[in-house]
Amino acid sequence: MSFRSVGRVLPTKGFLIRLRERTRLLRSGVDALKMKRDQLVKESQNLLPDLKRRPDIEKKLEDAYRLLRLAYAAAGPDEMRKAALLTMPLLTEMKIKSVIGVEIPEITMREFGLATSPSLNAVVIATARKLADAIKELIPLVNSEAKFERLAAALADTMRKVNALEKIIIPDHEAAIKYIEEALEEDALEEFLRVKKYRQLKRGE
Repeated sequence: MSFRSVGRVLPTKGFLIRLRERTRLLRSGVDALKMKRDQLVKESQNLLPDLKRRPDIEKKLEDAYRLLRLAYAAAGPDEMRKAALLTMPLLTEMKIKSVIGVEIPEITMREFGLATSPSLNAVVIATARKLADAIKELIPLVNSEAKFERLAAALADTMRKVNALEKIIIPDHEAAIKYIEEALEEDALEEFLRVKKYRQLKRGE
């Protein structure tokens, strides 16, 4: 006899003992996966307030770019090139963190800003600061979105495993256990009847 997720089943006591132990471990695995699933859901829900900030940050970026066009028109290309030379490059560092066994990339901004100069146009300075502030708010949002995507993927994978165990693998094991138990009971009954018949025949001699 063969079961899809168990393989060939031997109707022996030894195989039954091993199958019961394997089923017990599978149930423990389901409990562990459900705990992980609940933790992943909680971590994901904690990110929702951060994710809701995207429209506000996008609005700030749009305002900054709108102001940038006005500054370019008011100050001219030479003033904008001067501001670009005074701007410190955006330096970032990425680390990988583990959250409930899920690898999450996290970006930190090490350096970014504008070295102001009295010779710079005031509109250009205000524009640069507004743009820098918007980008500084964007980095944490990007981190939250990346974390949410990784957690969502891990959550979907965990739920697939739980469903497979609960709906296919464990039921197959339970059916195999039942088949072995019934086969052993049938063998025991046949053995009992053979012994009984033998005794009856022996008494009749």
